[in-house]
Amino acid sequence: MERFSNSIKPHEGIVIQRYIVKCVPFYASCVFVFYFMALLTAVLPIVKHQPFPTTTEYPFDVLYQPVTALICAQQIISAFLVTGQLCQNVFMALLIWFASIRFEMLIEELKTATNAYQLFECIRKHQELLEYGIDISIATRPFAFITICCSTTCTITNFLLLLKEHSLILAMWFIGLSVIGLIEVFMYTWPAEHLIHTVTEVGHAAFEIFEKHYFVKIWKCLQIFIMRNQKPIVITIPCLMPALSFNYFAAYLSTILSYFTTLRVVMVDDEE
Repeated sequence: MERFSNSIKPHEGIVIQRYIVKCVPFYASCVFVFYFMALLTAVLPIVKHQPFPTTTEYPFDVLYQPVTALICAQQIISAFLVTGQLCQNVFMALLIWFASIRFEMLIEELKTATNAYQLFECIRKHQELLEYGIDISIATRPFAFITICCSTTCTITNFLLLLKEHSLILAMWFIGLSVIGLIEVFMYTWPAEHLIHTVTEVGHAAFEIFEKHYFVKIWKCLQIFIMRNQKPIVITIPCLMPALSFNYFAAYLSTILSYFTTLRVVMVDDEE
């Protein structure tokens, strides 16, 4: 990324700017909300006149100094550490978006290719981008899998806690945590879906060139190009995590609701 950023051409800068306008509002808003929640945790003892940011109960006396101050500091620091970990997903999503940007630049080059040399250069870049995309997939999928597991546990737990009687502030807190968990998953599914779409568009652009040129040498190169592009780059872990996409996100939401409904029925039966 650093090497590429030092040699950006004007037309490539236009593509990057288009993605910045598209993605920055969402991800910047997420970072702001995450740190706002952490800051809210820090000021909660002052607002609610309670010793600690959370209502955690300890099996020993904590209402004396310096124990009270140490526990309060530990909870606030933990809140900001968790926030930093959540924001790490923004950087992982950035890697996926960067791969999409490179493929879209390749599409622009394919559309403007006028001779065999330019076409062969596009084919070379395509091979490099496929390898780069696979590296991105391998690097980001562990983070995506951990995020999905944590989000699932957090969201279902918060939904179950909402079944109990709580104050309005606490209920809004649980809802906010649930929404954050779902947003974390969407941070990955959105760029992953776009990457699949962009890689497919590269094949479509090559096919359009295939229809316009009649040289056998170019045909053979384009056939190899299109065949290599049949399999899209997906963020997945075999047997553990399906390919991330909008379809997966919709299925994920449905699964969350199914788990919540089942556990709610079990809890009601136990109470009866």
